Amino acid sequence: MINRQRHAQATDLLTDIAQEVRAGVGLLAQLLGTPAGQRSAHRERLLGLEGRTMDLHFALMTHIRSVFLTPLPREDIYALSQQLNRTMEHVVAAGDLILSRESLQLPPASQDQVETLQRQVELTSTAMSRMEDFDHLEDYWAKMQRLSKQANRTHREWITSTDSAFQPNIALQQSELSGEILRAVHAQREVAVICGSIIVRES
Repeated sequence: MINRQRHAQATDLLTDIAQEVRAGVGLLAQLLGTPAGQRSAHRERLLGLEGRTMDLHFALMTHIRSVFLTPLPREDIYALSQQLNRTMEHVVAAGDLILSRESLQLPPASQDQVETLQRQVELTSTAMSRMEDFDHLEDYWAKMQRLSKQANRTHREWITSTDSAFQPNIALQQSELSGEILRAVHAQREVAVICGSIIVRES
């Protein structure tokens, strides 16, 4: 029983990290919908999420170094955790940009992009809890590829919508924010790519 519990602890920790990332993206969505003057109330919560995610990452690294058996190769567990943390880094960066520019007006594409990211992290959270179900992982991989392509299109729409609607400095601010969110999307796609490589190698 103890060995089985320790064997499952790595995937439990990955699931915990994914859930923290999901909470972070949910907070980012809240920031987009919060009036500018009220956004600062979310700052500490955003930073707290990043700290907890990193703590879980460290706990996972300690765990896989201390056990003989892991449910997946150690390098795969590390890569998954690293990309989940990278997602959170970009989510926090996007949140910081919103918080530091209270007067920044966001186009409808920003909501669409965060909704796509929310869908990604929901799928990832489920996938991390079902790492031994290769049929589920394959479906997850396919959905993530489609969502990433959708996000790339939305990013282009967001950027081109600022070409004539804003002053150059405002357009740059929009570009910085949209870029951080897109990088979070791509970090999530890399989680799915790692899962795809696991399927191919272990099947």
